[in-house]
Amino acid sequence: MSRPLLSAPAIWRVAELLRGAVPPGDYGPVILAFTVLRRLELARGRPVAALAAVARAADPQARLETLLARLPAPVRDMMAQMDMGLLATRLARAGVLGAVAAHFAALDLSPALYGTQAMARLFEELVHHFDHDRSTGAHYTPPEVTDLMTDLVFAPDAAGTRHALYDPAAGTGALLGRAADRLAARDVAVDLFGQEISPRASAICQADMLLRGQKPARIHSGNTLAVDHHAGRHFARMLSNPPFGVDWRAIRPQVQAEHEAGPAGRFAPGLPRVADGSMLFMLHLLAKMRSPAQGGARMGMATHGAALGGGGAESGESAIRRHLVAHDLIDTIIALPGDMFVNTGIATYVWIFDNSKPARRRGMVRLVDATGLWRRCVRSSGEKRREMTQAHIATVKHASMADTDMDLIMRPEADGGAATWQTVAWDAPATTGCDRDRVPLSRTVPGQDFLYRSLTVERTAREAGAASRTTFTVDMAQDPQAWFTRMIQPFDPTARLDMARSTVGCAISFARYFSVPPTPRPLRVIEDDLRRSMAQLAALMPGAGG
Repeated sequence: MSRPLLSAPAIWRVAELLRGAVPPGDYGPVILAFTVLRRLELARGRPVAALAAVARAADPQARLETLLARLPAPVRDMMAQMDMGLLATRLARAGVLGAVAAHFAALDLSPALYGTQAMARLFEELVHHFDHDRSTGAHYTPPEVTDLMTDLVFAPDAAGTRHALYDPAAGTGALLGRAADRLAARDVAVDLFGQEISPRASAICQADMLLRGQKPARIHSGNTLAVDHHAGRHFARMLSNPPFGVDWRAIRPQVQAEHEAGPAGRFAPGLPRVADGSMLFMLHLLAKMRSPAQGGARMGMATHGAALGGGGAESGESAIRRHLVAHDLIDTIIALPGDMFVNTGIATYVWIFDNSKPARRRGMVRLVDATGLWRRCVRSSGEKRREMTQAHIATVKHASMADTDMDLIMRPEADGGAATWQTVAWDAPATTGCDRDRVPLSRTVPGQDFLYRSLTVERTAREAGAASRTTFTVDMAQDPQAWFTRMIQPFDPTARLDMARSTVGCAISFARYFSVPPTPRPLRVIEDDLRRSMAQLAALMPGAGG
């Protein structure tokens, strides 16, 4: 009879020993490090009992230091980034190091019981518990968002395909690991690469790679925006959920130098505000794409709403979007439901980029409004109160990949989530009784539609003082002079169009394509309301009562 698999809570019970010995924030690194050590000693060709020896030793700290010194260099580095030496000292001073070692020495984490995928899932559960208690949620990507990005980025790949998969903001590796597991179910293999700014998080990610049978050395520690530790390497597939609103003031010289280097740098198209460097990650990913001549690349990235329309026409954000349109790099943008992320309730979007789009999609961008496809979480976590099911993901994937635009007919739950829904082609005849529940789900838009002109109109000062300037946003299809002659001159003959200040901007507005105007009330109902209102007014007039 096979032995039952351990659960993460069984491992986490060691927290009883850690209480008072180390701060609660260090429980995770201790547990993860000892989990890795136990797995490694059981995964050897001839298993050893090193942790049991630590537990029995008169000086467990010295015995543990000997054990760590004999580890391969990459694993030693990993343990150092987890502050294992300092943590061991604290445990030894509290007199619990031997007991902690004994706890893990008693766990069966052998490959015979835990295959590579089972061990990876166990480790991911441990990491999630560790991240779940962090107030920032900086490294946590909702699993359904990972699933959606993975399905869309790898949509062209058949069973038997193998790719290198890269994440420049890898965190503890949850996104890469979940993507690898999802792809394995499709018989699509990936070699995982990444970089992470937090030394401890990158060490945990390296440990996860080790337990997955991947190469930990492919995960680097350091600020990706300052120094690309995978410089010279390009990837066919990439996924990332970089931090929102990251301030890059401290690395401005490095970023500015790469911007000024033009095509030789990563940030040539433009620089966003220093208070929000999320679009720098977008430019970094674009620079890492495998060239179309080598087969092209697809990548998925989660962003906040400012990436779509933040900044004026002359801003760095607008310049980056113009670059994306000019080079036809945007395949799909998906508006996600609100309250999906642990650390933010703001509107979030998934971008899918492709530098080798099929002919039928060239010059076009698919927009998908998935804001209505959610259900309430059974248990809320931070700002996360909603989640997408696999059925929701399948609907969004279908709308993203279909050759026709789609509408959604949805019956909502009492809390606003989708109870039942179906998709129909946008031009399908209306269904009796369902017209009011039908909303746009996907629309295919020429990328050039996102461009606009910013025109400056100067007006002569009517009193003492400088002339005034007003900026107008005008569709690119309109001739500037014709617009000015029709819209401004008849009302102010002294006004002047200052073409020297004219600029071209780029912004992506979902409201432009998905806003559904309210159904106007019948005229009879409006007339009845007016009569009632007039009667109420008449009753308030002096002498109305007598």
